[in-house]
Amino acid sequence: MKKSGCLEKNQWYELEKIVGSEYVITDQSEKDVQSIDVWWMTRYCFFQQNNFPQPSVIVFPENTEQVKKIVQFCLINKIPYLARGGGAGDGGGSIPLYGGLVIDLKRMDKIIELNERSMTVRVQTGILQKHLEEFLNRKGYTMNHFPASFNTSTLGGFISTNGTGVLSSKYGKMSDMVHQLEVVLPNGNLFKSLPVRLHSTGPDYSRLFFGAEGTLGIITEALCKIYYLPEKRSFRAFLLSNLQKGIEAGRQIMVKGLNPCLLRLYDEYDTRHILQKQYGLEKEGCVLIIGFDGMKKIVEAQEEVSYLILEQNEGEDLGEKLAINWWNNRYRSYYPPLDYICEPWMTAVMDTVAPYEKIETIYWEMKKGVEEGFKPWNAIFHAHFSHWYDWGTSFYPTFLLKDFPSNPHKAIRLYNQILDICVQASIQNGGVVNEHHGIGMRFSRFMQDVSEENYNFSQIIKKALDPESLLNPGKLGLGE
Repeated sequence: MKKSGCLEKNQWYELEKIVGSEYVITDQSEKDVQSIDVWWMTRYCFFQQNNFPQPSVIVFPENTEQVKKIVQFCLINKIPYLARGGGAGDGGGSIPLYGGLVIDLKRMDKIIELNERSMTVRVQTGILQKHLEEFLNRKGYTMNHFPASFNTSTLGGFISTNGTGVLSSKYGKMSDMVHQLEVVLPNGNLFKSLPVRLHSTGPDYSRLFFGAEGTLGIITEALCKIYYLPEKRSFRAFLLSNLQKGIEAGRQIMVKGLNPCLLRLYDEYDTRHILQKQYGLEKEGCVLIIGFDGMKKIVEAQEEVSYLILEQNEGEDLGEKLAINWWNNRYRSYYPPLDYICEPWMTAVMDTVAPYEKIETIYWEMKKGVEEGFKPWNAIFHAHFSHWYDWGTSFYPTFLLKDFPSNPHKAIRLYNQILDICVQASIQNGGVVNEHHGIGMRFSRFMQDVSEENYNFSQIIKKALDPESLLNPGKLGLGE
């Protein structure tokens, strides 16, 4: 039987038996919401009244057992489906490309168990990260995961893209923060990984689901690592004369194991248009904001050595005020009136990651490709570096066009041409397609380019777990 994105009314009743009639939604307004995320393409098409594909039905389960029954229903009826959290992704990963059914997990927001001995919390994955963090803070703990979409995204979404937050230079990606997963597989069975993450009891199969973007299973529960609220958390800003000096200073701090929780380097454009306009900086160059947290004496020792490294790289100490102001207002840039989403501009963030010896080349090749290749459109390129490792760093290259073709087909073609230039600059110089925002639909066509071997292996796994390709088809370059 061929899969169908349309559901008959009698099939709605079967779903109502599983979750209740009030949680089976077919309203057009809800369908509109479920066909949009933060990706420029979905919003542009929506405002052009040329909507992306929409689901036939949206269901809201409240537990794993209901998710299992819904998946089994979709399998029997050959209906494409996907799971959705906050819908704050920027690549179309949670858009129902083939229609069908959306399983909205936001009712699955329960905190199941707080283990203060082993420092873990078990939760349903539909919980907003903001609500999980607020619960932990009231108990004296934190998860230390503070991404830009902190207020609007769910834990399951972060796991599915293997996301990172602004403190990732110390606390890592989601795959470093989660010990155990519970996943409903495409055959309707339940997978539960072993109760500890680090073991030699066979492969850790839970790793399959980090970064899989809901194409291999629906994550319903997670056991997450937590920390005590820090005794001290400090921030300081330094001004570097150029990007190269900033990257080298950051590299030295990371490879020497000084463990900053925050390391955020802005290029000249971002320094002017973010730190000058929003935070009152009156100097030119590249600003680096550095932060440490933990026990007071350890933090002070880390600060002393790191600040010396920055001074040796000719960094000018700007003090604490700008850095603390940034930390306290770090989410404002992503909401009206400051975010590009408020303007009718063409824009995209194409975060990538590479070893230190490669990262500068990628930056300059992208910048050249955008600013010179699309000069007739007055294309702007800017970036910041914000997730650092002891082997390399990631950065957020962003392009911006304030004027672009009024014809939708020409506009979309131009958008994709710029993406092509940027992604190929990364791939051809030792980087990857994406660091943590995810592939979704936006970058699917590049998956074979970055590694044919990796792509072929992912096809084998997808075929084994989801032979009908019903679960989130068309994402990551997988499925029909």
